Amino acid sequence: MEKPILKCENLYKNFGKKEILKKVTFELYGGDILGFIGPNGAGKTTTIKLILGLQNITRGKVLINGFDIEKNFEKAIEKVGAIVENPDLYMYLTGYENLKLIANLYKNIDEKRIEEVIKVVKLENRIHDKVSKYSLGMRQRLRNSTSNTS
Repeated sequence: MEKPILKCENLYKNFGKKEILKKVTFELYGGDILGFIGPNGAGKTTTIKLILGLQNITRGKVLINGFDIEKNFEKAIEKVGAIVENPDLYMYLTGYENLKLIANLYKNIDEKRIEEVIKVVKLENRIHDKVSKYSLGMRQRLRNSTSNTS
């Protein structure tokens, strides 16, 4: 019987008291293709980071080629290649503060234009939160918006 190349068993991920992932379980075999689809903040990037050992698993197990990512990281990851996107923003500033910094580099960008951009990228409810608290999708939208401010 064929063994799975990737096996995720009951993955849980908490950030503080907030549960991000709950009971994520799946197996991939040679030739399988998997896509993660869901809204921003649903846990897609977090799941990938758990699989790659880039974040600690709260509960559960990831096996790559039969090796546990936590117990035998080097063997598990030795044949894995991945690129996890990370937009270049100031994580310690709010989304709004990042936009203001970019806007200051250009002439004729006023408060009204910044507010328009915030609405276009649908960050009205989170624009005053620190970017470090944003999901990857939110950071991507904010980063992409900086080319739309001018």
